[in-house]
Amino acid sequence: MLRQSLALITPPATEPVTLAEAKAWARVDGTEEDAIFTALITAARQAAEEFLRRSLITQTWKLTLDLCAGANKPWWDGVREGAMSSLYGGLPGSVPLPKGPVQSISSVVTYDLNNAASTFAASNYRVDASGDRLLLNYGAVWPSNVRPEAGCEITYVAGYGAAAAVPQPIKTGILTHVAALYEQRGQCDDPSALPPAALSLYGRYRVMGDRLG
Repeated sequence: MLRQSLALITPPATEPVTLAEAKAWARVDGTEEDAIFTALITAARQAAEEFLRRSLITQTWKLTLDLCAGANKPWWDGVREGAMSSLYGGLPGSVPLPKGPVQSISSVVTYDLNNAASTFAASNYRVDASGDRLLLNYGAVWPSNVRPEAGCEITYVAGYGAAAAVPQPIKTGILTHVAALYEQRGQCDDPSALPPAALSLYGRYRVMGDRLG
């Protein structure tokens, strides 16, 4: 299995639901608590993304990969010449990209054994949007001298798009969570805990399996 880490590069510019929508759902008038609602919307959206393992509004992520450790490769006595990468498996032809839906891949950068960076040509790969993964094109191969640790960085854009593209059940779940957080403020120890109604709304959209994030 690939060892990997994920970092948010560019956060979403907006939220899936508006301040006005959240206040209307919670039946709150006036502007005195607008700052509170704004913070609660962000908290509820982040909790939804963590549960769903998805990006909602367009955002940019960077996935960093190590080479697969060569646990099944035989060891030997004495000294043998060869590249350090020979002790490891190579990068795979299919790389899952967490926090989809994936819109596009911005860049793929590999680092050699001397830590020199090289851009992996876009002609070598494509996006499988249905599977949220990078696929090597037929005949394409990864560089042979990739360093074992943090040898590849894939920067990509993910999310449904603008707020209008986010499925309505997800937006309703966020509104439900915002209202619950507002009503229970000061009483809730874990703001990421999702109310049952939100869990029910999110269920069909959750990414299952072992994907990072």
